[in-house]
Amino acid sequence: DHKDREEAEDEIRAAEQRLKDSEQQQKRAAKDHKDREEADRATLAELEDEIRAAEQRLKDSEQQQKRAAKDHNSEARNQRAAKEHTDREEADRATLAELEDEIRAAEQRLKDSEQQQKRAAKDHKDREEADRATLAELEDEIRAAEQRLKDSEARNQRAAKEHTDRAP
Repeated sequence: DHKDREEAEDEIRAAEQRLKDSEQQQKRAAKDHKDREEADRATLAELEDEIRAAEQRLKDSEQQQKRAAKDHNSEARNQRAAKEHTDREEADRATLAELEDEIRAAEQRLKDSEQQQKRAAKDHKDREEADRATLAELEDEIRAAEQRLKDSEARNQRAAKEHTDRAP
């Protein structure tokens, strides 16, 4: 009976340690999730800045193109300007294509980051649910161990009483 009591106490201590460990794991997971969210927000801000910068370069290129079109005054200047304008148009078209590619890439990174953030939130929620289930199981184990301890103590008391009753 004394052995049953020690085993029950050991089980209680082990269950309490598992409970503490689970709570620590849950705290670490929450901190990791918060850190990932902060990093994702920083990434989103950077991507938005990249998009704004690419859009500004696009606007600047369009303004430059408009100014070039206005500079055709004299015939000789017109011929030079026409060639320069054609060259600039080709360069601008290439620049626009690059900027559009940059915008698409930035938008894709933004989408990827949002998906990653959603997955991280779901993983965190799943971990929390699993932790809650584990905590419930541990609490059940603690209650069962405490009941076994009480039962063992009651058996010890009955045995002691029977021993006392039989004594002359």
